[in-house]
Amino acid sequence: MKVKDFIEKEGLRRLVQSQPDGFYPLPQVKEGVHSLQFFLKEEEGKVKECRFKGSKRCKKLLALSELACRLLESKGEVRKEELLSFFKEEKDKKKMEERVELVLKALKK
Repeated sequence: MKVKDFIEKEGLRRLVQSQPDGFYPLPQVKEGVHSLQFFLKEEEGKVKECRFKGSKRCKKLLALSELACRLLESKGEVRKEELLSFFKEEKDKKKMEERVELVLKALKK
């Protein structure tokens, strides 16, 4: 899938402007002009809900963050290969890999 199609069809439902009530923040990561921070709500040691706040200038980063939240909620983990294979139709593979690394860095507790 392409990032543009994902955002149009699926939307960015987990994107927030600030820390939501009842969620705890993971450390914010910054790389160049990009910044990203995840907020988690856990129940019995498992992630129940995930939200994120990121720089809006990079659609790739926002789409990857949305997908990472979904994977965290459903499977409890996020793997680099899974994120990259979901958006395999994107042409700029190097940029996608850089954004995936940023997402994974932001998810480290």
